[in-house]
Amino acid sequence: MAPLSFIWVYGNLSAYLDSYFRFSCTQDCMDGDSQWILGLCIAMMCPGTLITKYVADKVGLKCFGLVSTIVVNACTFAAAWVINLSVAGTAMLLGVVMGLAQGVGSVVAFQYVSGWAPDKSSLFMATTSGVPTLISMFQNQIVTVIVNPNNLKTDAMQGSRTYFSQKEVLDRVPIAIIAFGAMTLGFQLIGYLLLAPHAEPPTDSKLTKTTGKEIEKVTGDDKSFERELQNLESQGNGYDREGYGSNAATNSTLTLESNHKSFAQSTTRNHQENPTSSSQELVEKISLKPTEAAKTPVFYAVFMFGAATMYALLLKSNYYKQFGLLYIQNDQYLTLVGTLIPAVASLSRFSVGAALNKRFINIKDSLVISLTVNGVLCAFWYLVPQADSVLYMFFILLLSIVQSWNYVVLPVASLDIFGPSYFSTNYGLLQFSFFIVGILSPVVIPPLMNDLGWFWLFASATILCLLTLVLVVIADFNPSKTS
Repeated sequence: MAPLSFIWVYGNLSAYLDSYFRFSCTQDCMDGDSQWILGLCIAMMCPGTLITKYVADKVGLKCFGLVSTIVVNACTFAAAWVINLSVAGTAMLLGVVMGLAQGVGSVVAFQYVSGWAPDKSSLFMATTSGVPTLISMFQNQIVTVIVNPNNLKTDAMQGSRTYFSQKEVLDRVPIAIIAFGAMTLGFQLIGYLLLAPHAEPPTDSKLTKTTGKEIEKVTGDDKSFERELQNLESQGNGYDREGYGSNAATNSTLTLESNHKSFAQSTTRNHQENPTSSSQELVEKISLKPTEAAKTPVFYAVFMFGAATMYALLLKSNYYKQFGLLYIQNDQYLTLVGTLIPAVASLSRFSVGAALNKRFINIKDSLVISLTVNGVLCAFWYLVPQADSVLYMFFILLLSIVQSWNYVVLPVASLDIFGPSYFSTNYGLLQFSFFIVGILSPVVIPPLMNDLGWFWLFASATILCLLTLVLVVIADFNPSKTS
């Protein structure tokens, strides 16, 4: 998951990269817009997620993840040389390849942790997605210490943006990229070495059914529920559990049986907590195919949540420092803000993951809270740094708290609402919202900023969040399986 830290480092790094492109690279290097770097990175997470299952079915989940690690880190090191030659080439390496690696890494990690402990998948997904955010805390500090150790101020202004033109700052930008790549490579290799081979989940699409004896063990005296499950099994519609369990080559049957028990126990508890709902309804909600999920209003509610939150997050990642430098001429202070962002974001993910796991809040509650706070805060973004630098820090941190839920809610919603059998595909389809935002934002943001100004750029995030909030409120978050 280490490449995910790039999203949280880029807000700090982009101030130096944009300055480098303006004042230090070759005359022909400006063959594109640096806006595309983060946009493509976010967009390509969706294809990375969707291709993982197909390729992993052929070569194995862990093997494909390792190949992805080697490729993305080779491209990161290459970017330290390419930034002097081409903005478009940099966008390909740090955007397209980095985004694909983030999608692959997310699926690998989520498949492992949800297979090891299905009943705690919400908490473990939140924990896993929060780790790269924590990594970026010291990566941000290292980047600034390398590039601007003397805390020099921006000394050039073009339009509504400020830049560094000092040679001693710009010459160190490639070194900072190399340092980031070395840290990412180290963390990923350690992670793959620590993954236990026998715990690798199979990635084929085989369906495994529970036996009547297993159901009897976990359902106790609930005979009507047991009979319903057995009846479905006899019709060939038993529980299916794609991508969970142990290595297909070693003792997969025993591990899958254990995982089925955990999943059946969880379903039974839900049935006991809601005795008025029928057993048939509970079973039908276990897994929806992608075509079935796409027919439900809740799919589009979660999809739009992903788009609205990611758009606001992209604005924060790209511009919290560049916009702040207009009114707060202290590079190291703004780097400190960027260092604290992942700390509160990780804590927020852990908290919302635990709350979802313990059923303190549900998926719909988390979406409503995140969209509401996001929309209100973005409405005041333009004014805050002009009022006070300390207030700006707390403002950005509060934004980070609610925006970070995106990386928890989407996979948890995919698993809890649409079921485990088509998790990677449904999750990939929800991540298509990232693709749309990543592709459109470099097209939409420059005209908004140049023609309407910073205020309306931030207001656009408010409008999108509030429109999505309406869709979330009216959507039914308990879809039943279509026939």
